[in-house]
Amino acid sequence: MELSTKFDAKAIESEVKKFVKSIDLEKQIFASDKPEKIRFIEGPPTMNGIPHAGHLRGRVIKDLWYRYNTLQGKKIEFNGGWDTQGLPVELQVEKELGVTGGKTEAIKEFGVERIVSECKKVVEKYNKTWVEVDELLGMSFNHDKAYWTFRDEFIEREWQVLKKAHENGILEEDFTVIAYCPSCQTSLSHAEVNQGYEEVKDPSLYYKVKLVDEEAFLIVWTTMPFTLVTDAMVGLQPEEDYVYVKVENETWVVGKTRLEEFMTEVKIEDYKIEKTAKGSEFEGKKYIHPLLDLIPELNECSKADNFHVAVSESFVDASTGSGLVHLSPANGEEDIKIANKRKVKVFSPINDEVKFTSQAGKYQGMFVRDADRPIVEDLKECKALVKIGKIKHKYPLCWRSHHPIVWLARKGWFYKLDRLDNKAIDAAESVEYYFEQPKNRFLGIIKERHPWCISRERIWGCPLPVWTCEECNERNWFFTRKEIVESAENLPDGPDFELHRPWIDNITMKCKKCGSTKTKREEYV
Repeated sequence: MELSTKFDAKAIESEVKKFVKSIDLEKQIFASDKPEKIRFIEGPPTMNGIPHAGHLRGRVIKDLWYRYNTLQGKKIEFNGGWDTQGLPVELQVEKELGVTGGKTEAIKEFGVERIVSECKKVVEKYNKTWVEVDELLGMSFNHDKAYWTFRDEFIEREWQVLKKAHENGILEEDFTVIAYCPSCQTSLSHAEVNQGYEEVKDPSLYYKVKLVDEEAFLIVWTTMPFTLVTDAMVGLQPEEDYVYVKVENETWVVGKTRLEEFMTEVKIEDYKIEKTAKGSEFEGKKYIHPLLDLIPELNECSKADNFHVAVSESFVDASTGSGLVHLSPANGEEDIKIANKRKVKVFSPINDEVKFTSQAGKYQGMFVRDADRPIVEDLKECKALVKIGKIKHKYPLCWRSHHPIVWLARKGWFYKLDRLDNKAIDAAESVEYYFEQPKNRFLGIIKERHPWCISRERIWGCPLPVWTCEECNERNWFFTRKEIVESAENLPDGPDFELHRPWIDNITMKCKKCGSTKTKREEYV
């Protein structure tokens, strides 16, 4: 026998591929008389780009698991799956269309229907490459039975999950402060926020506000000067001692714990303590916001008895800054809770692009963080600036755009996880985990019981099937295409309409409560 002197890897690879296809390996595996059957659920890659080495490593590991278990005689459904909806795909479309101004510019220039069409094209384009790479690697995935998350059948499956959450009373609309990415122009969940923190430099601003009924100034601290536009209260720690300090011809109020460090920081050596009072004694005292002349709408808000007042709240950390913090219900999670408890108006003149609206007066049209410097200059102009410096601290960035997150008061839909008691925790702990890191991360998210924001102000995703009645404000849920068709006042695209935007947005439903046909779908996905 004569051995070949030439090793042709390419030819061997081609021959092996043809052989594997010809024997229908999956059919032979399922012909086994072993009773155990396992269904593998693919954690799907997102179709917004070509696979990289990290993707391939993960897929090879999955394939090795499949091969090992089939060699044990187990019957395994090893179907593929593709993540084809959501922010990553939409952002890739914006990139390919040359959009630089984000969602707002994309909708204005191309419209929702064109964007959806381009999303489908992007998904199909990259999927072709993924399948080719899988074939080159010899992957065992059954691509003929793969699931695609953008298809109507899977949207309806998601709706069934929403239905169960709705029936269990954990799905709820709320107006609260949400993490928001200015670049992606959408809300984020608490879990997404925790994915990435970086050390950043932010302003460290001390400014003063005069008490209405006393010749004294509260010295307030913040790291976000732009939130002075939405300022509503000044917070003090109830049990903390606060000192009235004579500085030149003025009296300042500062937390006693921080007094020496604060005076060193602002470089004041000559001062005298006049008296001491508990934080709780300042409760309800009105103060004068220094920028009211520049923000007429804020000036109107300040006329309310409970607006621009000092409040004593236990969450205030008297060991930082001046011991007094400025509270902006439009930009702080704790702040809006305090405002709701005290029935204080939430003044939030900020749009989807995170720019100030006309209600913000002088600062109209500015991106909020760009307003930091002008606000400091205006404080200086009206002699309310005490000191401006810099502080290093950890700050969250968007997991997708890496842009610093902003907290904004917005409407959204949430899973109220705290209403599940320990059900979610018990279920998560019953899962068999192979590695501690993902187990600890997942359990950490659930154990926090923080409301999970599920809604996104985007286009390419599973639409929330809820219509609001303009007459009675009833929220009307429809969890299947059949329900929508049977209850629709009009179906402009016929009964076989696509379940995506903009087609689902075009449908008018009849209100279940009052019978009105003046309904509009909530524009969330």
